[in-house]
Amino acid sequence: MLEKKSISLALALLIGSSISAVSAHSFYTHVDTPTVKAEQLAEQSVPHRLVSESQFVFRPVKRPFDIQSFFEQHAPQWEFLSESLTHWAGITSVDPRIVITTLAVTEDWPGSKTPSLAEKKLYQEKITHLTNHLSQYFYSYRSGDYELASYTPSTLALVNELTKYSDWKQWQKQYQEWFGETDGTSLLSTSLLRASSSKLPEEGFMQMPWRRGYNWVPNGPHSYTGSGYPLSSFDVSYDWPQWGATTYDVAAANAGTVSVLSKCEVRVTNSNGWATNYYHMDNIQVTNGQYVKQNTVLGIYASNKSQALCSGGSSTGPHMHFSVLKNGVYHSVDGMTFGPYKIHTGRYSYDDSCSYAYMTDTRSNKKVCFWNRIDNPVNY
Repeated sequence: MLEKKSISLALALLIGSSISAVSAHSFYTHVDTPTVKAEQLAEQSVPHRLVSESQFVFRPVKRPFDIQSFFEQHAPQWEFLSESLTHWAGITSVDPRIVITTLAVTEDWPGSKTPSLAEKKLYQEKITHLTNHLSQYFYSYRSGDYELASYTPSTLALVNELTKYSDWKQWQKQYQEWFGETDGTSLLSTSLLRASSSKLPEEGFMQMPWRRGYNWVPNGPHSYTGSGYPLSSFDVSYDWPQWGATTYDVAAANAGTVSVLSKCEVRVTNSNGWATNYYHMDNIQVTNGQYVKQNTVLGIYASNKSQALCSGGSSTGPHMHFSVLKNGVYHSVDGMTFGPYKIHTGRYSYDDSCSYAYMTDTRSNKKVCFWNRIDNPVNY
């Protein structure tokens, strides 16, 4: 049996002297990679490629999933989970099909009876827990050197969430019954995905995620959870206020196709595979499938805490949590340029040393520390 870990975290980020508020994320703490032995997997004949990377990660434009239709056909009593699933699929970038199948196997889900209010809350919590574990195991295996390199990181992440390793057969059978083959041969291979992900977008492809002509304050790069890697995210706000204060327009950093993932989360995916995620949103002004140009207003960042955390998560003040992905995989922003600013991520999440974590204004080649107000120029 696999040991399940109970995890919680309260992260806090102290803001610079010119900004008095505090804002932070505490989705889930970093999960250490479990100790799994190759002989244990071999004993249960676990496939080296039970599920491919391109099936495991969430790519709502490349691999769309009609979650409403799925529930209508297979489990109408669980339709209330639709937004929680797409919300957490967006934040963790784990495909909802992976989550649904894993719940079916580990929790005897979906059952036949209509769930009670307590059961509804419990299953929403399970989605939060499961997506975060799957995602963090995936990135831990993907980025580290480990003895199980012949297994795909997605396979290892998945089997670590099964009750026992032999359950992989039940998992594969259920996935194939609902969604088709699991070997990913018809999709991009892991090697091709990694090769395409090694190149940074060209300068000018992305701007800062607020309207051109305005000056905002970004904080330091961090992972999507606030701990661990890759350092794919940073938070922005006009003035880092307290709850209830005025908030402002969030704009698309890149051109692409919109996916509205919940009442507070949007993704914009370009045809080249690069995508940007926007969390803690309110007054979303775009729709699923809409094509937007760079600098298109997507909505505002939420002033109300319940709206900012519409399907879960954490935030201690109004801001917009901004992340970058390539082919559905969170990608470090190190070396990327947003408008005229080139990012240097530092050593770890929220690295507060400007010697390591800073921006370079390419117009003047001058260093700019995070927590300083910067422009998003109209013409660049």
